[in-house]
Amino acid sequence: MSLGNVTLENRFVRLRPFLPETDGAELYALAERAPDIFRLWSFRGPGDWVGGWIESIRKRTEEGSMIAFAVVRPEDGAFQGITSFLDPSEVNKSVEVGMTCYAPEAQGTAVNPSAKRLLMGHAFEVWGARRVQYQVDNRNERSKAAVLKLGARLEGVLRNHRTLPDGFVRDTAFFSILDTEWPPARARLDERIAAAQTVSV
Repeated sequence: MSLGNVTLENRFVRLRPFLPETDGAELYALAERAPDIFRLWSFRGPGDWVGGWIESIRKRTEEGSMIAFAVVRPEDGAFQGITSFLDPSEVNKSVEVGMTCYAPEAQGTAVNPSAKRLLMGHAFEVWGARRVQYQVDNRNERSKAAVLKLGARLEGVLRNHRTLPDGFVRDTAFFSILDTEWPPARARLDERIAAAQTVSV
């Protein structure tokens, strides 16, 4: 069973395949109206960094090292952001969930737990993943807290792990959830989502 070519949906969010030709314009618009959400974004740099990001999505999708999803509202299809499966390994049954960002109106709502519930449910329960991992810029306290809230465990921090396009050499925090840890993590996520209102969680 493949990880890709699927649309995943619950009452709060729909994850459909990201189309660079059309959804790329949404990323440009998001970067223009909400630049602060990209302050620690690993693709941000000099020049047309959004165009470079879109080209990276296109290339990695063709290579099979990325499965990108547009995050949209189920009721009207309005673009809310992007999230992805990265570097899936059929041999190891491991995959990363990453390259995730949301429009300001979606942040702090049910969108993120819903999207992660759909992605991890698909990875563990359909694809048969043994490990789902997350990488986070160690400066990004909000993202680290959000990943921990999903039920992931901090495995450690790799120092001077990546040189970003703006020249900053970042430390990267690694988190993971294993297949044996997924059932209790799923139960907690389901409780959060069941208690959520349409505008907050």
